[in-house]
Amino acid sequence: MAETLLFQGVAVNPANGLRVRLGHNVETLAGAKTLVPQDAQFQLLDPDGSHRDVTLPAEEASQGLFFIIKNTAGGAENLVVEDDAAATKETLGQGKWGIFMCDGTSWETMGVLSHA
Repeated sequence: MAETLLFQGVAVNPANGLRVRLGHNVETLAGAKTLVPQDAQFQLLDPDGSHRDVTLPAEEASQGLFFIIKNTAGGAENLVVEDDAAATKETLGQGKWGIFMCDGTSWETMGVLSHA
């Protein structure tokens, strides 16, 4: 598994709980991936030949967090983005980006974009 993780910092807005992390992760997956609140905000993930699950962090630890996840597959593999209860939030095909935000009780899909 090749992984590049750049420096990241956290900024917290106490008025609304918004937490912004800096940095991005470029990774080729060998299996499922589980994100934690400290992970880089931008996730560029290659499923490497198979459909892969990506699990978002627990909601109670994630108020104000958002992740932008891109499927960088070279073929027709999907990333299935799920919450920590295994409920599918979105299936990202090759070249798709998903934006996911947490309000502390649930993860919401804010949008899916296509870009090769």
